[in-house]
Amino acid sequence: MTARRKVLPREGMPQTVLQAPGARRVALIVLTLCGAVAVGASSLAYALPYAPLLAGGALVALTALIIWIRKPVWALYAAIFVVFLPIGLIPTQIQSLLNRIVTVTAALVWLLDVIARRRRVVLYSTSWLMLGFLAWSGLSLLWAENLSRGANTLQVFALRLLLFLLLLPNEIQTQEHLDGLMNTLALNGWALVLVGAYGALRQGYTAGTRFQVLSQNENGTGIMALVALVGVLWQVLGPGNRPGARSNVLAAAYLVLALALTAMSGSRGSAISMVVALLALCLWRQTRPWGAFGLLMLAVAAISAPLLFSTTLERFTALRGDTLLGGREALWKAAWWLIRDHPMLGVGLGNVPDVIRPYVMTLRAVWDYDLVVIHNPPLTIWAETGLPGIALYLGALGAAVTCFVRRARGLLQANAGPLGPYMAVVAAVSAGYLCSWIKGGGMESDYSYFLMLALLVVPSLPPSAERQPGAGGAGAEPLPEGAPGAGGIGNGRR
Repeated sequence: MTARRKVLPREGMPQTVLQAPGARRVALIVLTLCGAVAVGASSLAYALPYAPLLAGGALVALTALIIWIRKPVWALYAAIFVVFLPIGLIPTQIQSLLNRIVTVTAALVWLLDVIARRRRVVLYSTSWLMLGFLAWSGLSLLWAENLSRGANTLQVFALRLLLFLLLLPNEIQTQEHLDGLMNTLALNGWALVLVGAYGALRQGYTAGTRFQVLSQNENGTGIMALVALVGVLWQVLGPGNRPGARSNVLAAAYLVLALALTAMSGSRGSAISMVVALLALCLWRQTRPWGAFGLLMLAVAAISAPLLFSTTLERFTALRGDTLLGGREALWKAAWWLIRDHPMLGVGLGNVPDVIRPYVMTLRAVWDYDLVVIHNPPLTIWAETGLPGIALYLGALGAAVTCFVRRARGLLQANAGPLGPYMAVVAAVSAGYLCSWIKGGGMESDYSYFLMLALLVVPSLPPSAERQPGAGGAGAEPLPEGAPGAGGIGNGRR
């Protein structure tokens, strides 16, 4: 019951009037009580020590499903958050299963929303080309030696396409939703750097070694920190955010921690990506202070704590007998030989690690590895899916870049700032990301790559957008005229 004071017109005396709670509040209270009873009674019904935990998890899942049906974009945020959690923070098998469950659930609640509200579906050129690549990849399984591995790889690509090139562009249609996406990425970034900082303080760091955050691959730590930098800087530079001392200090602290973890990881690719991104941030007025700050922190750290960079410098200079590319020269040469033997059709999606081993063994030892990864996404795709596959795959990347450049030119012509904070940050991070993506193992289907494609095609909202009711509800900032997806959304091809 809630109470409010009411002044009677005749007596002029205040009177307390009790109002009954609304139906939604009553339902929430009843649901909470029923859930508490169910959790408590679960230990009586099932003689298992973790029965209350399972019952509580089921209750949380049911509550989340009800909320997501009402707000499908929240399911998208949840899926992205789970996907980019540091590997090892929760058991790997549970995280993998949770990735699939939340992604499929996000797709189902979005589809219900599309049907109920009769929304149109956006498919950009990038989405169409990647869909074509998926279809051709499925066809390539007809001549693949290892059908099981190919089917698993096809499922991975399908889930990436579903989450990042279908759900994300269709649900991020307002500035409010874009802010939510950026906040999710920032939260993932903070989870990574805080867990890494805690591990470094607890275990310490030995110069000459490669620091690992939980079970995260050393080469992936810096890349994930760089991708999440988009969300962190958006919280300071975004048109709906008012930068203050607190937000600036947090962004600066994140950048310092990200640089430190990248240096300690000893990853040459991540180091190159981070430096290129910082240099690119200096090209635009809105982001120049952050690029300069990051470069300054690198210089200060190199002078005051050179041990942090010892492993990275040793790997760059090949002092440990390694090559400049870490032995990738032989892998890439073997990949070209494989492509020469199967130029048009490839060996089938996901089958390169099996088929390329004899080629590599003629050039270098492969130790005890049963599978050999090429560490080059374009060569991997070409060797697996042939000429049609690589044309569709790189065509999707080219279409995303073209869409982004056209949108940036539109902002320039509209005098909406030099490029707008979104365009500047995404352009800088994408440039840095691609510098190491080209030499990454398994990066052709990595979550981060598909996220970068989505960020290149997702509608960007400059500060000049007027606030009016839109797809995001009352008070949401819709897309400006001429933006991808603005003014009625159809096939999205531009």
